[in-house]
Amino acid sequence: MRILPRRLPGEALSGHATRSGWDFPTRFFHWTLAALVTFSFVTGKVGESWLVWHMKSGYAIIALLLFRLAWGLVGSPEARFASFVRRPAAALAYVRSLSAGKRELPPGHNPLGGWSVVAMLACLALQVGTGLFSNDESSHEGPLAAKVSDAMVDRMTSIHGWNQYAILTLVVLHVAAISFYQWRLRLDVLGPMVHGSTSKRDSIVAAVLAALAVCATYWLVVVYPR
Repeated sequence: MRILPRRLPGEALSGHATRSGWDFPTRFFHWTLAALVTFSFVTGKVGESWLVWHMKSGYAIIALLLFRLAWGLVGSPEARFASFVRRPAAALAYVRSLSAGKRELPPGHNPLGGWSVVAMLACLALQVGTGLFSNDESSHEGPLAAKVSDAMVDRMTSIHGWNQYAILTLVVLHVAAISFYQWRLRLDVLGPMVHGSTSKRDSIVAAVLAALAVCATYWLVVVYPR
């Protein structure tokens, strides 16, 4: 019996490479976000003078999320939300296929992974959104805290504190899923996340969207609070 070599994601059976689903803008977003979330968690726990950097990291995450929202609408085909956010039934069907022994790995995110992306982005949006209105009951507060009542600030601060554990849970599940695919199912998911594909068109459009995201964030945290 002939054994076919293991196929990498984004590689056709004919041997001709196709898009991996992890274009450069998506890879840059993913790894930069991972670094900033880690930095924000650590600086938030250390507190004191590090809270200044905690807030700046949060602003950078806002810009990244705005960029990813735009990129999910007009970016490369595999990076668009429409390509990987499927109905819940599709995610359940994918889980059943894994249980049945099928080892399919589509370009980009599978139907189950697509929902994990949505959950992560939603929790991060909630975290940075509440952070804009939060305070530490001392000398640090979000740039929009003065725009709302003290009761609202307290509510936002409470949500900001509890939601970090939801994010931590999602991160642990994310790492566990990658480990399961990589070493248990023997499917290379890390390779495309590091190498992926590159397109000049993607890079130009992404640069424009990134600039707009930075400008929007600057307006939100600097101009509007004045």
